[in-house]
Amino acid sequence: MKRSDFFKSAGALAISSTLIGNAGNVFNKPLRIKPKRLKEGDTIGLVAPAGIIFDGAEFNRMRSVLEEMGFKVKFGKHVRKRHGYFAGEDEERAEDLNRMFADEDVNGIIAVRGGWGCARILPLLDFEMIRKNPKVYSGFSDNTTLHLAILAYTGLVTFHGPMGNSAWSDLTRKYFREVLMDGKMSVMKSKSEVNKIRGGTSRGSLIGGNLSILNTSLGTRYQPETKAGILFLEDIGEPSYKIDRKLTHLREAGMMDDLTGFVFGKCTNCGHGPQPTFTLEQVLKKHIEPLGIPAIYGADISHEDDNFTLPMGLQAELNADKGTITLLEEAVK
Repeated sequence: MKRSDFFKSAGALAISSTLIGNAGNVFNKPLRIKPKRLKEGDTIGLVAPAGIIFDGAEFNRMRSVLEEMGFKVKFGKHVRKRHGYFAGEDEERAEDLNRMFADEDVNGIIAVRGGWGCARILPLLDFEMIRKNPKVYSGFSDNTTLHLAILAYTGLVTFHGPMGNSAWSDLTRKYFREVLMDGKMSVMKSKSEVNKIRGGTSRGSLIGGNLSILNTSLGTRYQPETKAGILFLEDIGEPSYKIDRKLTHLREAGMMDDLTGFVFGKCTNCGHGPQPTFTLEQVLKKHIEPLGIPAIYGADISHEDDNFTLPMGLQAELNADKGTITLLEEAVK
């Protein structure tokens, strides 16, 4: 079935008639909606769309960090619940996210963590309401699902950035403030060493997230369009042979066709797996060098302390020689 047919039959997912009428792939002709910038005194809503926060003290730390940055904090009604490995039933997790978007007193939303579960709540989200109430949404890992779906179904720009349980390092706070509060067209440079796969400079639309989660989007209604895009990826706990498998899957699905640039962040706790083996660097070069595009790996996009705040679907420039990502437009209004 063509993806255009998927969208025509997606009423059960509350996609607006405007989006359905966009003749097929919403990524090709989207109306990008930018959220309002955050400012000190704004209220940040914290939601748990996926996994559990096991240590209750983490909620106090999240509040402290965000209050130190000048925000008020509002926790979702069900954010502390536990249901197996989920933070509450699907209906409860979806209810919290819908409520935060609908709440006029909430100015931005941050996921408390990733894990697994975001895809399960998609049929329960009110995308038309989200489109009419655009707000900053930040998170990574399993939240890649929500970034792709919200962009596809509403056009709202969301942010692959810190979560409540992130370390909120100086670098993380710097780019969160620059992008979401100051509205800067930031030049993002990693604190850690960045390695060049192929040099050069390119421009394109930022798209990507967690590699494992991106793989699960293939064949769904929220599979992204990567043509003319800068694809950024990261992962955790995956040996190099599994990264090889996932990149092969992306390639065979056409997701590596016509990219303008490629960025791999970090693969946290990713060992080599069974011997003999290839290193992660060898796997990345094998897949990316033939594309002939500027490409780097080791950027501060990861499950580690330092994290960029990257707007999904907006234009950026990759300078592989300098190891920088520069936003070419303000991400907030």
